[in-house]
Amino acid sequence: MEEKNDFFKSDKLRTVERLQNESKQFLTGFKLMLKGIPIKPTEIEVYCYEETGDFKDSSVHRNELQKNNKNHFYVHRYGLKKSDSYKGGNRAGLDFVVSDNENIYHSYLIRSAVVNNGRPVVGPNKVLKAIQNACGFSSYDELEANMVELVADDVSKDVLFSKRINLGENAKEYINYELRAVLCDDLFRETKYPAKERMITDFLKNETKERSIVYAKDKLGYVPSEIKNK
Repeated sequence: MEEKNDFFKSDKLRTVERLQNESKQFLTGFKLMLKGIPIKPTEIEVYCYEETGDFKDSSVHRNELQKNNKNHFYVHRYGLKKSDSYKGGNRAGLDFVVSDNENIYHSYLIRSAVVNNGRPVVGPNKVLKAIQNACGFSSYDELEANMVELVADDVSKDVLFSKRINLGENAKEYINYELRAVLCDDLFRETKYPAKERMITDFLKNETKERSIVYAKDKLGYVPSEIKNK
């Protein structure tokens, strides 16, 4: 993803960059509202599968609720139909669907969020439960049936990217694309995001040692050895 000349980039890498830019705009420009409850995603993973295009991410569930279902939640299922059973236990997660196209499965797995202005909730299953409880839904069906409002919420903070987590070998080449986005906001330092240090060091790889030290101290509370040894 570090091609020097944009002319030589593959269509897939161009798509990855577009998806990154869109996810950055989502995290820094919006929050979600459901039944009057504010939901501010702070960590997401992007999933996109184009039936008629070149970007066919094999890690996408391709459940029918992930396409042409914009501004709704999709709770993870075992199959491709909305009638299929929900995943149980800690395997259940929640996607915010952004696709308005019958040929594109496109959604954001919400890995972390601030729900109802509380403390950060980290982990897909915990986010699902927090939203369901805050909104008072008795079932996942009810949660999915309600339209989610996208509300402007400008946050002038950096967004850090990394590979998505625990995809498995079925993701093939897509496992290497940096489609996990984390908002580096005022709560970042105290929030237990996976791979926090690696995201920071990657973000600062082209910065001077002096700036990197200041930034790392502010966001992590310490300076990683990789930055000390720049």
